[in-house]
Amino acid sequence: MKVRLLISIVLCCLANLMYAQGSYIPLQSTTQHLLDRFEIKSGRLAMPEEFNTSAKYMQRQRIALYIDSFNISGLKLSKVDYANMEYLQNDNFEFTNAESTKSKKSILGTYKYKSAFFGLKSKDYTLILNPVTQLQMGYDTKLKQLTQINNRGIELRGTLGNKIGFYSTFSNEIINPNSWVENYYQNNHVIPGASYLKLATDTSTLQINHNTASAYLVIQPNKFIDLQFGHGRNFIGNGYRTFYISDFSRDHLFLRANTHFWKINYTNIWGQIYDWSKQSQRILPKRHFYATTYANVNLSKSVNIGLFQTIVFQRDSGYSNGGYDLEYLNPVIFYKPIENGLNSPDKAILGGDIKWNFAKHFQIYSQIVISEFRIKDIINHNGWFGNKWASQIGAKYIDVFGINNLDLQAELNIARPYMYTSFSSLNAYVNFNQNMAHPMGANFYESIGIIRYQPTHKLFLKATSMFITYGADTNGSNWGQNIKLPYVSVVLNQEFGNTIAQGVRTNILLMDLNISYMIKHNLFIETQVQYRKASSNYTPYNSTAIVCNLGVRWNFNERRWDF
Repeated sequence: MKVRLLISIVLCCLANLMYAQGSYIPLQSTTQHLLDRFEIKSGRLAMPEEFNTSAKYMQRQRIALYIDSFNISGLKLSKVDYANMEYLQNDNFEFTNAESTKSKKSILGTYKYKSAFFGLKSKDYTLILNPVTQLQMGYDTKLKQLTQINNRGIELRGTLGNKIGFYSTFSNEIINPNSWVENYYQNNHVIPGASYLKLATDTSTLQINHNTASAYLVIQPNKFIDLQFGHGRNFIGNGYRTFYISDFSRDHLFLRANTHFWKINYTNIWGQIYDWSKQSQRILPKRHFYATTYANVNLSKSVNIGLFQTIVFQRDSGYSNGGYDLEYLNPVIFYKPIENGLNSPDKAILGGDIKWNFAKHFQIYSQIVISEFRIKDIINHNGWFGNKWASQIGAKYIDVFGINNLDLQAELNIARPYMYTSFSSLNAYVNFNQNMAHPMGANFYESIGIIRYQPTHKLFLKATSMFITYGADTNGSNWGQNIKLPYVSVVLNQEFGNTIAQGVRTNILLMDLNISYMIKHNLFIETQVQYRKASSNYTPYNSTAIVCNLGVRWNFNERRWDF
């Protein structure tokens, strides 16, 4: 294995330079955790022109080049680590000439490469076609009925020439959700990650049928900038959760510019999102928009810091749908002075983060986000509703106690009441009734523990534990957890004296064990057991559920219902 990887360095480094940048690694893929591991084990942060684990800026061409040229000298890599490096080469085969990516057998012209049902690769273009599917059956003890996920689709990606890449996926999905996803639907008329839903009427249980589609173009005008335009999601942050922007909500239209030079990675995102309610099911929902800037820099080979800003806004001008405010198209300006200069009611969100990798085993990361604050009220500790902030601190420990490929992660998240809220629901940081950042919205404490273990290159074990305390609303009240609700009534009724988890105090314990075995590249069979207990002084909020699942997924990332 070592000899094969060393030989591939010579074969691939120059060859990769002739190809276009291509598509990005899907969010929540196995690759994300593997790159995080290799970055920590290497003892140095990846350079901006390689990839960026904070901005989730991970292009296939650059991942292949990073792995092909990975310096293994002086590192204690296990057999599984080497197998994972080969996995990354296979997964991005169009940008490497490693022989390990080719299949020994091809069936009717398919599977010439291990990771592609159909793959073409030349100096002028690449084209990869793969099936995408997840078939999962389970049982929910609270509902006392079967659950299912039945997803079938296709994925297409490729490059044209040296400057254009593309990606597209489409699937149809049928879901009989578990008890807490069903409860989410009853409250929000959507399920996380989905848009318009069609309900089956010939069954006594809730059955959802919907289509999913994501697609984008990548254009690279020069070696420092690439532009991504299309329909999809983004995630910025180092933790399991983030208070910046996450992939919890449905796909939406956006333009993303990624700029990298020296030790700096600079990201701009201009997006369009939608307001949604059950009453608007036959009416085009109102649009609102956001403009995001995230800049981070490697201060040293082990320390990275970042700054984040987002403006959420809507421009109806008397019409049901207005256009994008051109004032926010400036990619290098600080948005807050623009917002103030317009005397606008737009929602500003500012944040900062830091990441420190050390001892080739550890990472400590932190994030703080501010939506609004007044220094005098912070000093006086008077609980002013407008002191809106959220913070995160976490740590990762890889190869725990010298056990190869055993990784731990611990994380604490805190959000004040009314974080992200605005005077208008159209300025809320929400897309299709789904939060754009943390799934819980605001007004909560959350602790997360994750154990990942990969005893062989094909076997993956993951145990997750979450404990969340939040303040729920009842009977039309607004205690600050639901960020869609405008804060006008709060100013009138409870401007001061607000505390985290106020309202109907509710606890959620969620435990999850997932065991996956990879039969062939990105084809997994898996079993999952979930335990979720909600306890509250308000009896209707109490529930206990155990869900057991068996499934198969192919080129499909693990589906998470962790809220």
